[in-house]
Amino acid sequence: MHRRTPLVILSVAGVVALGVYAWRSGPARPRAPAAEATALPAAIAAIEAGSRTTPVVAGPAAGGDATVTFLAKRAGGSVPRVVSDVTGWGEHADGTFDVAAGTMTRVGRTEWYSLQASVAPRARIEYLIADGPSDYRLDPHNPRQAAGPEFGGLPASEFVTPGYRPPPEFADPPTSPAGATTETTVASRALGGPCRLIVYTPPGYRRDGAYPVAVFLDLRSGQVARVLDWLIAHHEIEPIVAVFVGPEPHGGEYVTGAPLRAFLTGELPGWLASRYGVTRAASRRAILGISFGAKDALDAALASGRAAGGFGRLGLLIPGRRIGPADIAAIPGRRGAHLRVAIVAGRYDLANVATARGLRLVLAAAGHAVDYTEVPEGHSAVTWTHHVGDVLVSLFGTGDRRSGGGEARGDHDGDRFHGPHLTHADEAPLRAPGESDGT
Repeated sequence: MHRRTPLVILSVAGVVALGVYAWRSGPARPRAPAAEATALPAAIAAIEAGSRTTPVVAGPAAGGDATVTFLAKRAGGSVPRVVSDVTGWGEHADGTFDVAAGTMTRVGRTEWYSLQASVAPRARIEYLIADGPSDYRLDPHNPRQAAGPEFGGLPASEFVTPGYRPPPEFADPPTSPAGATTETTVASRALGGPCRLIVYTPPGYRRDGAYPVAVFLDLRSGQVARVLDWLIAHHEIEPIVAVFVGPEPHGGEYVTGAPLRAFLTGELPGWLASRYGVTRAASRRAILGISFGAKDALDAALASGRAAGGFGRLGLLIPGRRIGPADIAAIPGRRGAHLRVAIVAGRYDLANVATARGLRLVLAAAGHAVDYTEVPEGHSAVTWTHHVGDVLVSLFGTGDRRSGGGEARGDHDGDRFHGPHLTHADEAPLRAPGESDGT
């Protein structure tokens, strides 16, 4: 069963370099309504009467974007703002904030304000209403909320544009029979302390098997286990064992760098092999990093190659700009076995999409087999959880659904690239001041 059908945007052969990409980078340009002015009072009246919700989404013309009109009623002394994936969250790459991002325009002499933006079809967008520098709220006139808290992320209001469909593993009921998860804590010499592990075994697991392994640098196993169950039941991937890794922080600091790499490529494979029926071949072992953790996954995969404790497959989900230009530039010099790589990025992950595109370019140019999917969403726990299935199919897919070519699964809300690509994007806002990105 196929998953989603993306669009091919741009492909160039031969030597590649970072340049200006063909479609708009940065936030969608918000604008105050003009010709729509007469329609806004009627929409506001319907919202106040409870017969209409916000925002107002106008379907796109053939091949075009949808027009989205945000509406908010002034709640205090400040002009309300919309902070969102498409209007910007206000955060800059250098850590500063633009507290004017998403400022709305008053509708006539009312207490209502509006802001308009163009949004791609099949998009899922998260947003909040800001009534002051530190007052961020859900949209009280939009009952639809993102599933962020359910997925280990932040609450946010949400809207979708025409054509959007949720991934089948969440649209369908949970699969039965389901795999099993077991939680334990191991003592690690490399980490200098304990490490929590959650191990997923597939339905029908056999201790004498030699299952492929997926190592997630994240402990949020519940929703991923649901995805694994669905993919295995529908024969989208082969049965695998997954382990979710969470080192205990030292002095409040996240364990990273050489200690984490030594644990992942030295201690963990041996621990797994002694207790579970898993492969001992690095070529059938994957490491997956999400947002902040993508740098550690990249480091472990490139450092280990296909050594006994290494990884031959790499998954990067909405990789964050913690992976800097120097890290990307160093990739060609880190020679080792060629990796199978799958990357999922958000077109509206404005502060990080340039990192994902840069990784795509350089990894492919270095000879690694890269499957890159860009979806019209932002940087959130919902985005990576909804699209972890794409990465798993790329890395562990059955038949012709493997990484490196062919059709993507189903009606995919994104863009898929194979081969080198000429792309570039500017750093741009992401989240509200003092607020985690929730990934």
